Amino acid sequence: MKKPKEGYCIYLDAISSDLSLEHIIPKSLGGLDDFSILADRKFNNSTASTIDAGLANDFLMLFDRDRQKAAGHSGTHPEPRVKKATLEDGTPVQVTFAASGLRVYNLRERRYLTDHERSGRTISLEGVTIHLDADLKFVAKVGLAAGFFAYGDLFRKQVEHSELRKIVNAEHLNQITPDVRVHCRFPSEQELESETLQILKLATESVECSSVLLMPGKGCFGIAVGVLGNFMGMINVKADIAGFSNTGSYDAGHCIYLQNGRMYRNSLRHVFKKLADHLDSK
Repeated sequence: MKKPKEGYCIYLDAISSDLSLEHIIPKSLGGLDDFSILADRKFNNSTASTIDAGLANDFLMLFDRDRQKAAGHSGTHPEPRVKKATLEDGTPVQVTFAASGLRVYNLRERRYLTDHERSGRTISLEGVTIHLDADLKFVAKVGLAAGFFAYGDLFRKQVEHSELRKIVNAEHLNQITPDVRVHCRFPSEQELESETLQILKLATESVECSSVLLMPGKGCFGIAVGVLGNFMGMINVKADIAGFSNTGSYDAGHCIYLQNGRMYRNSLRHVFKKLADHLDSK
């Protein structure tokens, strides 16, 4: 019998006797095999998979998964579907909002309505699921894994990643430590006045792919995550960044983009310069 792999797991901040391969961003959300770490199998199969599924099955996210054909391991093409809906006369239906077109399935007659039959009708939707904590939980989980992936023991020893772990394991996110700065995928108008947030949104939304921006700063470490071209959020925690590389692809920070089946790694300075050039050209 093959001996299970043993080693450090960033999710547990402890040694695990049973490691398995963990996609930092799951394939269902634009992830790649190359962007992976070894993590505790039990955590990977429970907490990590629950957080990934919470975002992957989010109703709004399904539109982007459908558009980009992000099927995941199952190979099933995702489509935004409301299983509980009714027509104005009370007829129960299921509604699919696919990139290939709207489909309305009459549950009583067990058939799809024709375009002519749908014309002028009104549909009331029920059971639409949007997980309001899914974005920051996902950013925290990705931040743990991506930070360790890119910076190794420096991230492990000098970043207060326990704060990220608290977010991952929290039942509700209403008591985030005051020292931790966060922005979710639905920022307020006041938050959008922040130039930093606007730049991070541009950096994650200017290309239709998933991305991670890792930003060591003075006394802090920031993580911003994009999924299929959508800004998911940013978390900033305390850190001692002495010894962190600040040259080459790590100049001012490190960025990872997963695009067209490949992983691209650049410095934050390079990404921001490309953004500036793009805006100047506009």
